Order: sequence, then C-alpha cells, then structure tokens
Amino acid sequence: MQHTYDSQEQERYQSYLKIHLKKDQLDLPIAEKIEALEKRDRTKWWHLLINAAAILFFGYSFYYNITQLGNTFLYIIMGVFIVNVGLILYQKKQISELIDFLHWKKEHDPT
Repeated sequence: MQHTYDSQEQERYQSYLKIHLKKDQLDLPIAEKIEALEKRDRTKWWHLLINAAAILFFGYSFYYNITQLGNTFLYIIMGVFIVNVGLILYQKKQISELIDFLHWKKEHDPT
C-alpha cells in the first residue's frame, strides 16, 4: 500500500526526527538518518530487555519473600518499570514510523 504524507504529518515526523536524532545527525543524508534510527531502534530492544529483567527480578524477590522492601514500595517500583516499558514501546513505534517516512521521502524526494 502506497502512503502519501500530508504537510501536517510531515511536520510531525520532522519534530520526531529532532527528538530521536542528535543535532549533528539531522543534517545527514536520508540513508544515514535511516541507519541512525535503526541503530536507535536496536538500543530500544536492549532497554526493553533490561526493564523486563528488572520487573522479573523484583517480582521474583517479592513472590518468594526474598526482599525486605514493603509491598507499597514494590508496587511503586513495578508501576514505574511498567510505565517505562510502555514509553519505550511508544518510542519504538515512533522510530518505526519515522523509518517508513524516510524511506517514502527517499523515493519521492531524492534531494
């Protein structure tokens, strides 16, 4: 399916680029921007893995009464990690959309 991006969507993706790329990467050619975003996407997988490991660690220590932390503190920690995983997944979605947009832009505006 061929997607066309209106000017509002293009502005939104340009603002996403400013968020997900470093200042010196904004002036790179489109192919190198895609490469930088793909690298950032891979690092997000590591972030997800670390957060999932933390959730499992705290859950395991809570379930088997290994920790001396109170229930409220553990629920707060678990909530923070779960919100963090949600935000990482949202960023991965943005990066994926950005990569698709840049591929489209490369095809339709090779300058």
